[in-house]
Amino acid sequence: MGHVLVVGSVNVDRIWQLAAPLRAGGRLTREEVTLRCGGGGFNTGAALLALGHRVTLAATLSTDAAGAACRARLEAMGFDLRYVRTTDAPTMPLDILVDPKGERTIIAPATTEARLLTALPALEADIAYVNVRRAAPGVLEALAARTKVVAQLPLEHTERRPAQVLIASASDHALFAGADAFAHARETGGEGLAALVLTQGAGPVALCEAAGRTAVAVPPLAGPADTTGAGDAFAAGFIDGWLADLPAQAAVRRGNEIAGRLLAGDAGFERPAPLPLTTVLIAAD
Repeated sequence: MGHVLVVGSVNVDRIWQLAAPLRAGGRLTREEVTLRCGGGGFNTGAALLALGHRVTLAATLSTDAAGAACRARLEAMGFDLRYVRTTDAPTMPLDILVDPKGERTIIAPATTEARLLTALPALEADIAYVNVRRAAPGVLEALAARTKVVAQLPLEHTERRPAQVLIASASDHALFAGADAFAHARETGGEGLAALVLTQGAGPVALCEAAGRTAVAVPPLAGPADTTGAGDAFAAGFIDGWLADLPAQAAVRRGNEIAGRLLAGDAGFERPAPLPLTTVLIAAD
């Protein structure tokens, strides 16, 4: 198994189970609210641990009770936390609205979205996974110069994300829907980019390479599921295949498999248990 440096967020997710789909101008009824660990760094790292990899996490946690609860959960799961930084700023939950069909809508605090990655540890790892909104100039270039990188495509087109592979949700990146998707991705990922992987929910994954574009089917699910974290689990499965030197198409199929196992609640890939926090972070009735 490999050693993966995961650069991403650890959040407290506030999950709102809705009784009906979102509708503009409508009145919503929620069935329950749950607090649990989340974030791209946590979700992908947890799936990688379940697959037997060693995971070193580069993230930031608050020193408050919510941050302490997350740290305790991470330690119990086996994350290497030597490079997790702390801040006195309070934990700001990420609100995730989940409708009866499992589709989720994310509402992120502006302070969380404004975070800037300014430094990374110079440690030896077999591969790095990067899922951050923004990074200071030079930080990710230095990382890509010393190790393989799989990264989430940044939302801002001005951000550069040097990597061998970029992964993105097609719903977030309409620019990459056309025939020039790989050429556009190279502007972000650099000349070393080998593939752009676009997930489309239950639709086929688009694998874009210099040689062309391939559609990789996603196996059907038995029924509705909470899709939160499915993309992060897909990234873990892809990394698992990429570390095993699988061709990109086979690595995509591995990603689909692991995302499916998360959605099905297979052993080792269950949703994280609720955090042992007070109701301070849960909105009152």
